[in-house]
Amino acid sequence: MRKLALLTIIVLMAAATNLNAQSLQNTAWKVYLDQIHDTITLHILKDSSFVTGSDGEVLVRSVCKVRKDTLSMRDYEGKYYCPDGEGVYKVEVSGETLSFFLVNDPCEGRNSSINGTRWIRAADKH
Repeated sequence: MRKLALLTIIVLMAAATNLNAQSLQNTAWKVYLDQIHDTITLHILKDSSFVTGSDGEVLVRSVCKVRKDTLSMRDYEGKYYCPDGEGVYKVEVSGETLSFFLVNDPCEGRNSSINGTRWIRAADKH
């Protein structure tokens, strides 16, 4: 009986972790950044992401991968494009907020604007 209970807990934890990764696909999240004095929106797709400013202008495009509770991104174009490599972050979704926690990111501009931020779920119009 104890083994069955433990197995059930492990399966539920694995399902919750997988659901977290899947729940980020095709979502959008907003945050205000003091550095650029604008509210930006992060649009997370299946294998890519892009960030828009409040005027709808695309500021950066990235290859983006979500695995369990980790998100990795590598920019490839845009006004705030960072050519310094791939950023890796732990992500946490709690209700209508998304938080990023730095694992490794050689891009100072990206990690200083993403690490520790709390994003609010937004309607994705793309």
